[in-house]
Amino acid sequence: MKNLIPPLNTTPYIQRHKDVVSSKSNTIKGNPNATKTNLLALEQQISIRYEQFEVAVANNDLFNLSEDAYLLGYKDDLLSCYTGRTAKVKDIFNAISNVQPKRFLKRCPYCGITIPKTYDHYLPETKFPELSVHALNLIPCCGTCNQTKNNNWKNANNRTFLYFYRDTIPSATFLHVTINTNAATETVSAHFSIQRPRGSNSHAWNIVESHYEKLKLISSYNEYANDEITELFNTCVTHIRCGGHQVPKFINQLTLTEEQLYGPNHWRVVLMKALSTNNSFITYVLSAV
Repeated sequence: MKNLIPPLNTTPYIQRHKDVVSSKSNTIKGNPNATKTNLLALEQQISIRYEQFEVAVANNDLFNLSEDAYLLGYKDDLLSCYTGRTAKVKDIFNAISNVQPKRFLKRCPYCGITIPKTYDHYLPETKFPELSVHALNLIPCCGTCNQTKNNNWKNANNRTFLYFYRDTIPSATFLHVTINTNAATETVSAHFSIQRPRGSNSHAWNIVESHYEKLKLISSYNEYANDEITELFNTCVTHIRCGGHQVPKFINQLTLTEEQLYGPNHWRVVLMKALSTNNSFITYVLSAV
């Protein structure tokens, strides 16, 4: 689990919104486009909200950003900026993806499991429609995480999901795995858990813990672990059959790339590290050759 790189602001975020509005048709079936007219009239209020949002992001104070009742009255017009998926909206998506390390977006930042094919509005678009095409409010994610998070993002005391452009994710290990082996059947299984690192900030940890709980990540990791173990087992067997040596060293080399890309607390990194030091797993690999 690792932070996203914020999209570059070489083209100001508000200018990207203006470009989306400008790209809308002036007329619809020969009549003035009321949506575009309304959006142009709201330009000053939206600019103010963009500034407020960006200050809240910079100060790590999204929790205290309130909804704008006036702009909510134009929710449908504002959401049309996003739902239209024009070339200008796709430019915003590209601005987000292009700054990420190569291969980083092969896995959803929220869960670390599947390909992120959607974008989550961290501040829900139904409550903050004026931010529907703000790049810093768009988090690449998979459909499952997007649907699970939905419009939920905070409770009475804390935000309940990690904001990957800004939140501090502990660098110390907090995701752990226990490897279980069955000598009779020569099988391996895994069970994940999270534990607050010593010295970590309690407020930041509460968000991490809630993120894992709301998305049921531990259950997902436990479910997907068997397939990952089988895949790594087969890869190691092939490595030995092709003249390779030292299974632990081979696994560590595979893990190194994953850790550099996704961080030390990515579930596959944690699992691979644990398997590299598990004598039973290594024995099973060698006996299969």
